[in-house]
Amino acid sequence: MKFHTGYFEILNGCAGDMLAGSLIDAGLPVEELKKELEKIPLDSYHIEAGKVSKKTSYGHSMEATQFRVLPDGKWDDSTSYMKIVGLIDSSSLNDKEKEGIKKVFDVLAHAEGRVHGESLDHLHFHQVGQVDAIVEVASVVIGLGIMGVKKIYSSSIGVAKPAPATVNMLKGLPVVMQSVNAEIITPTGIAIIKGLCNIMEDVSGFSIERAGYGAGEMELPYPNIVKFFLCSEEPGKDSVMMLQANIDDMSPVMFERLFERLFKSGALDVSVFAGTGKKNRPVFNLQVMVPEHLLMGASEIVFRETTTLGIRVRKETRMVLQRNEEKIMTRWGNVRVKRGYLKGEEVNAAPEYADCVKIAERNNIPLKTVFLEISKML
Repeated sequence: MKFHTGYFEILNGCAGDMLAGSLIDAGLPVEELKKELEKIPLDSYHIEAGKVSKKTSYGHSMEATQFRVLPDGKWDDSTSYMKIVGLIDSSSLNDKEKEGIKKVFDVLAHAEGRVHGESLDHLHFHQVGQVDAIVEVASVVIGLGIMGVKKIYSSSIGVAKPAPATVNMLKGLPVVMQSVNAEIITPTGIAIIKGLCNIMEDVSGFSIERAGYGAGEMELPYPNIVKFFLCSEEPGKDSVMMLQANIDDMSPVMFERLFERLFKSGALDVSVFAGTGKKNRPVFNLQVMVPEHLLMGASEIVFRETTTLGIRVRKETRMVLQRNEEKIMTRWGNVRVKRGYLKGEEVNAAPEYADCVKIAERNNIPLKTVFLEISKML
């Protein structure tokens, strides 16, 4: 099975249309994208994608694809967040696509809500709630799926004259301040990046298979483009940050809340080991593994939820299999299965624990019975 890794270079900023354009430029079939977009109950629009020429600072020009969502009728000036969620839920997209699109709009909603002091139930989007923004977000999520991208990364983020909601979304992320008199990153653009990507300042271990360039509408001192690279990744290469602290003065009942918050924030793994520390005291050795861009957020959670006064941090390289999740039909209904691949060969497969627990509880049967029967099907 072939897996791809994607990488957006957005040092010069980005917008939703530029991200979608870069995928098309890298080989995303437009007609297939249109067919998938029809699964969302939206009308009054059509999409176009065509080559344009963008000037460079050294006197030449380069070709890029410009993606446009054009109206066939009048669009609403604003749309509620809850309406967009309902629209995506009512579509016939697959669950992974729905989840990705809603995650992007959730990022947008929380940022806009903080700016305007509104709860999500009453929040209305304006520009970012119009049909073009919805289609741009959906096009990126759907497009990555069509292209077989399982992991998606981004460079640091180019920023100039950001809107207030954009500033909220940029907090804690690596940025590059650009000296241009233009808003080079839009709320939709940064929401897509933050919602879908691991943002990495140092990325290695990739082999580029295809490249695409998505054009924006502005004329800047440098090419107004987003670069997208479709890559293969050497099996097992992945950089993560490890946080570690010895805690000798906290009740163990506090760890449940800590674990919940860390995993909800995106931690990859959290564990506690018993040991002996200074003054021969029993200690809890806390270890947290997170992607690089979540380091500061995870550190804040540890400081707020534990009694530690310091955290040790180190960068590590871990060996991981390429992974895929699918659903299989059992006599109890659909069950998610995780499969691991090494150089395209399946070497591991296991049913999702949470799904098996629900089956065992619903049917009043031992959990091991569920695991055993489903494992025989893999």
